[in-house]
Amino acid sequence: MGKNGKKIDVIVLNSHGVGQICHVKRLPRRGETMEATHWRVEEDGGKGATVSVALGRLGVSTGYIGKVGYDPWGDMGDQWMSESGVDTTFMYRDHSVSTGTGLIMVDEDGLNTIVDGDSACAALTWDETHAAIEAMKEAQVFITGFGMPFRKALDGAKIAKEEFGMLTLCNTSPLPSEPMGDLSYLDFIVLNDIEARVLCGLPEDSDKPYEQMLRQIRDEYHTRGVIMTCGEDGSAVLDGDEFWTVAPTPVKAVDTIGAGDGYLAAVAAGLVWGKSLKEATQWASKYAAYKVTRKGSMTRKPGMGYPELAEVEVFMEAHP
Repeated sequence: MGKNGKKIDVIVLNSHGVGQICHVKRLPRRGETMEATHWRVEEDGGKGATVSVALGRLGVSTGYIGKVGYDPWGDMGDQWMSESGVDTTFMYRDHSVSTGTGLIMVDEDGLNTIVDGDSACAALTWDETHAAIEAMKEAQVFITGFGMPFRKALDGAKIAKEEFGMLTLCNTSPLPSEPMGDLSYLDFIVLNDIEARVLCGLPEDSDKPYEQMLRQIRDEYHTRGVIMTCGEDGSAVLDGDEFWTVAPTPVKAVDTIGAGDGYLAAVAAGLVWGKSLKEATQWASKYAAYKVTRKGSMTRKPGMGYPELAEVEVFMEAHP
């Protein structure tokens, strides 16, 4: 259970971090101090925070698990998620770590350099993860991903599946440099088509059929299936032996940030609402199409960021 005995339907275990952006005339040289302008904090967090916020705004009872420091960046994550209805009881605070943050420097030519900080979830212990999952054991769906140390993410999925029988989804991004091993406790690996080609040992421009790629991944890692987003080409899904593709919804994209996380959240929401996986992926594809017509991810500015359910339903009616 979450706060005030509220039943949790989806658990999200992944990172929270905050991005800072500044503009410079050119990238600094070694040892140089230089002026930066338009320094700002983006209303965007790690993959755990973004998936949680997207779920919360869809009205799905969501509990977040992660670790942050006692600092303003941790406070921001708590605020952003709580404002969207996410239970942050198990956003553990730790004086020995700092909440992850990244610095993006953009030069006059529009090129950027990114310095990405460590995930504070590196300090998350197995006991803390287990206690959090056990406290929310009534959840139907468990989502994790590799925005945090991947072994800790997989530990969580193993607990959720083997001890509490939850449906487990893992976004394997970024792909780890070490072998992932047997993932039979995962129901679905979730990734994009570029990452899928990497796992299959294929060149970036490979035209190997999607179905063959997903079957290769499923057979190697022993999962129930694979969910793959394909950008403008929609998505492709393998569930057991059943394969299908979901056609994209034509829209004018203005911002693709957070679209993949929103898609994953929308799939989980559909499953909680009783949709079949095929129906959930079709609904999620339209949701993601709507998201890319809106700037930002976790911002609450009108017409921006992850949409509320009522807004999504209006879009869906217009795109049956």
